[in-house]
Amino acid sequence: MAETKVEKAEKGDKTEKAEEAGGAQLAHRHVFGFKSGVKGNMHFTDDAHLLYPAGHNTILYHADHKAQIRVFPGSEGSEGISSLALSPNRKFLAVCEKFQERAVCYVYDVTTGKRRRGQLTYGDCDAREYVCAAFSAENKFLITQGGPPDWTLILWSWDKAKAHGAVKVSNLTGSMIHECSFNPQDSSLVCIIGDGVFKFFRLQEGTFKGIPNQLNKMREASNQNYVCHTWLNDDRLIVCSEAGDALLFDSGGEFKMVLPCSPCEPRSLLCVASFSRGFIAGSEKGVVTFYERSDDAKEMFRKAKEVKLDSSMAGPMPSVGAVTAMTVSPAEETVAIATSSNQLLTFSLSPTDFLKAEEGNVEHALTSFHTGPIFGLDVCVRKPLVVTCGTDKTVRIWNFVDRTQELCKVFNEEAFSVAFHPSGFHLIVGFADKVRLMNLLMEDFRTYKEIPIKACRETRFSHGGQFFAAVNSNTIQVYKTYTCEVVCNLRGHQSKVKAVCWTSDDFHLVSTGQDGATYEYDILKEGRRVSEWSQKGTNFTSIVALTDFEATTQTTTLYVAGSDKMLKEVRESQLTNYLESNATLGQLALAPCTRALIAGVAEPEMPGSLRCYNFPLTGDYVEYQAHAAPVSRIRVTWDELYLFSTGDDGCLCIFDIKKLGPAKPEKDFGLGYADEILVTRQFLDEKQATLLEFERRVEELDSRIAFQLRHRDGLHKEKMAEMQEKYSEEIETERRKFEVLREEKAEMEMENEEHVKSLEENHARYLQEQQESFDQKMILEDQRYKKLEADLEREKQEWDAQHGALLSEHAAVIEQMKQDAEKIQRANRETMDRDIKEKELAFKHHQETLAQLEQDADREIEELKEMYEQKLAQEKDDKVRLRGQAGIHQKYHIDLQSSMMTSEENVKQKANENRKAEERILGLMKDKDSNEKEIKERDKTIADKEQRIFDLKKQNQELEKFRFVLDYKIRELKAQIDPKTADIASMKTQTRAMEDELNDYKRKNKQLALQISQLQMKQRALQEEIKSQKRKLREDLSLIKRFKLDLSDCLETISEPKALKESVTALYRKYVQGGAKRQDLDTDMQKEYNRQRDYLEKSVDSLKRKLEKDSQAHRIDNMRIMQENVSLIREINDLRREINALKHERQAQELANMGQGMQTSNRADLERELEEQREEIEELNKQLKDFDQ
Repeated sequence: MAETKVEKAEKGDKTEKAEEAGGAQLAHRHVFGFKSGVKGNMHFTDDAHLLYPAGHNTILYHADHKAQIRVFPGSEGSEGISSLALSPNRKFLAVCEKFQERAVCYVYDVTTGKRRRGQLTYGDCDAREYVCAAFSAENKFLITQGGPPDWTLILWSWDKAKAHGAVKVSNLTGSMIHECSFNPQDSSLVCIIGDGVFKFFRLQEGTFKGIPNQLNKMREASNQNYVCHTWLNDDRLIVCSEAGDALLFDSGGEFKMVLPCSPCEPRSLLCVASFSRGFIAGSEKGVVTFYERSDDAKEMFRKAKEVKLDSSMAGPMPSVGAVTAMTVSPAEETVAIATSSNQLLTFSLSPTDFLKAEEGNVEHALTSFHTGPIFGLDVCVRKPLVVTCGTDKTVRIWNFVDRTQELCKVFNEEAFSVAFHPSGFHLIVGFADKVRLMNLLMEDFRTYKEIPIKACRETRFSHGGQFFAAVNSNTIQVYKTYTCEVVCNLRGHQSKVKAVCWTSDDFHLVSTGQDGATYEYDILKEGRRVSEWSQKGTNFTSIVALTDFEATTQTTTLYVAGSDKMLKEVRESQLTNYLESNATLGQLALAPCTRALIAGVAEPEMPGSLRCYNFPLTGDYVEYQAHAAPVSRIRVTWDELYLFSTGDDGCLCIFDIKKLGPAKPEKDFGLGYADEILVTRQFLDEKQATLLEFERRVEELDSRIAFQLRHRDGLHKEKMAEMQEKYSEEIETERRKFEVLREEKAEMEMENEEHVKSLEENHARYLQEQQESFDQKMILEDQRYKKLEADLEREKQEWDAQHGALLSEHAAVIEQMKQDAEKIQRANRETMDRDIKEKELAFKHHQETLAQLEQDADREIEELKEMYEQKLAQEKDDKVRLRGQAGIHQKYHIDLQSSMMTSEENVKQKANENRKAEERILGLMKDKDSNEKEIKERDKTIADKEQRIFDLKKQNQELEKFRFVLDYKIRELKAQIDPKTADIASMKTQTRAMEDELNDYKRKNKQLALQISQLQMKQRALQEEIKSQKRKLREDLSLIKRFKLDLSDCLETISEPKALKESVTALYRKYVQGGAKRQDLDTDMQKEYNRQRDYLEKSVDSLKRKLEKDSQAHRIDNMRIMQENVSLIREINDLRREINALKHERQAQELANMGQGMQTSNRADLERELEEQREEIEELNKQLKDFDQ
């Protein structure tokens, strides 16, 4: 059920506890996604704000600012949002939610975002959801259509949270009800449609009373499934069936016709929306059809346009599916379209876009979303990017700072998992047959390595990015990122591994799986298992690790969640703490600096909310509504500022993490996000070629503009001469016209004077005649009136006399009839008395002779009976006769009354004739007034003629002034054209000089490059020669040293001549005849050799470092040049657009100048803008020259 006051108080207590403990608070930042299964899931609050459901929230999106300005979260404990409704004044939002016990509806203020007091729930309704809701036209009432089993329609006074009435609207079989609505002009009329159900109800004193309609009487109508309806602007109703028929009804619910323009294809009219020109329909095949009113009364509507959404979307995107809902903005500039693939599209209804033949103006309202469940999620460290993958075979890159989608690529198979390298340049995507390592380029993903791991559903980069782990069923394989060498294979799980997590130092890896076991591996020691803990019978789905570096021995604490609805804390292979969650927690994410542990609820068939636990775990948490289905992934950024979650509903939710209390010392977050990108050499070559092409086009445009300027200058001179001649001719013509008008004016004045005199004479004569005629008519009418008055008096006296005689005669007749009736009554009474007396005597006689004369008595009784019956019959006949006489007298009285009424009518007729005579008198008086008015109007016309003559004189003076101004402007323009021509010539000369200078610079650059290469070759030759001379010097020095040693040995035998001779001979043979023999290097030579080798090795190392720095600087320069080239290309495109705009503006200005005269200020503005364009082109040419150098 919805939140009660007790629950809200408990929630407030939890928040206060979280603040005291120093936890964290989550705030909605953005939601990428859309929930298409909600009835009435799109509403425009104005032309720029759109309401739509995403996950378990309702979003208010600002289209101009591209931001979600307000989020209306769902309720705790609900099973999801079932329908939305917006009030006609676009200020209140009704959100219907599904609950386990009974459906609930909440009303929000769209402006403030606050929920109105009270919840709309009906005790006598067993439905768990409201399938549809609608506000009345005056925004006072709300109807909600309950779901199965009873399908109850309820009327609410929503501001008081009070139900006024309810009625069960389904048929005997309990068919489904699809939609309900109020008549926008008559809030007492309610329409209900469903599967074989079409009903109208009238609201009378808070109760629903059914209204019969012709459609219910048709047998085939009960077999139709009516799926949607809409009220047109003229209060008529369009109802669409699943078979493709569009039915037209009037405002009272009376069936008119089946529209001839109906497509008559199954499920071709799934949803419908009205606009001023007709209505819009969406089909199951993703086709939107526009129907407009037709002048043909038989046709009523005609098909105006058909848009296929799949062919209108730009780029290779998945199919959009069926159209499920549409809504039109208040100004009817945009129609928003919802599809079954959870896409939110917009189509422009402006006349210029609507009349285009192509279908390329269908756009995403925000961006494209995932169609089905999302399997993989990861966040980058160096860039503000998030990657997701799902069942729709797409991998998408999202920018969570700009709230945009950076890249989307469609593959041929589903991607089960994805990981983002911390640098933001590499991705790992797990497919059904292999794992692919990809480079993230500017506009594409490019695979550079494939690893044969099938159906990898979990992969993670280490925090430093040097390793990555990929799950292969129940084995975890760890690879080096840049060489893809296998570091180790981690085994131990008996079932599939569900989650892995790296410790913060990347030395250890923790994992958990379906076997209920958690393991910690040491990656640096070839995957040796450090710790383990298991709980059989539990399917763990997520694990996070926290390493404590402050302790004497480094320890890792594990937090796991699974199917046992508990959150467990494991340390050193022991369960140290656990919390009862009362719900299945599917994913975990840890933010130790903000002291928060975030868990995602993964209860089947329930919305996936996020729980923010205080950390260390105390059991206190705050729950935030996020997804409409179980949570599938959760990630936190490295700086713990943002939280990301995905679910089976295809939504990506982004939250801001805000600290509430004292936290750990913050990390150094001074390093901002990187903006570098990877591009291929082919891409750079293409851009360079494009840049050269643009340069060529700029040169062509320069020459073309120069030619056009020369041509236009010539044309301007010719036009100036023509205009001068034309204006001189026009002035002469106007002068002649003025003379003619002056003559005509004099003639008209004379004619008018004569005409006025004749009119005055005719008017006086006519007035006298009319006066005489009127006097004569008045005399006749007066005599006639007196005669009629005497006749009326005489007839009135006669009628009074006749009326008195009739009344006296009638009274006498009535008196006579009364006397006759009284006589008869007395006679009957006397007869009755006599009969009674005779009866008494007979009875006495009968009593006396009863014993002896029983038979005679019986006979006498019979005779008496017959006699009395005859008398009674005679009395009855007398009564009937008297009643007939009374009727005759009554008829005579009625005739007298009718004759009296006829006399009254004659009197009235005479009065009418008298009134008509008075009206004729009034008409004559009006004729007199009209004649006087006509005289005044003619006087006014004469005054207008005189004013017109005065205006013509004034206009002639203004034309004279205008001619003088034109002469002055012509002379001024001539004076301005000559210096402009000289400036253009000097600019051309300067441009040619700059081009010559540019060619000279290029030639000098080539010469300098050649000289540098020659000098480098000479330097290398000299270095080789120096090396050879040094080698020779070392050999000579060693030879001299050996010779000195041998000579010293020889000097020792100087006292022995024979030995001295032999020694000298040996020296001669050794150093003179045979040359010096190569001997082994002595110790000093070895030291010298080692010293030289060390020196050379250091030189090689320094050269390598220098080469690496040079290559890095070269890459940076290339990147800078590429960025500058891109900016230049963008500026060139802007220049081309501005040049085209200048062309059109100048042409329009020339046309305006031809009609209204050349305006000096506009021409000066154009010349100034042209001069600015020339300066920008020169600046770009200079930049291009600098880049070439």
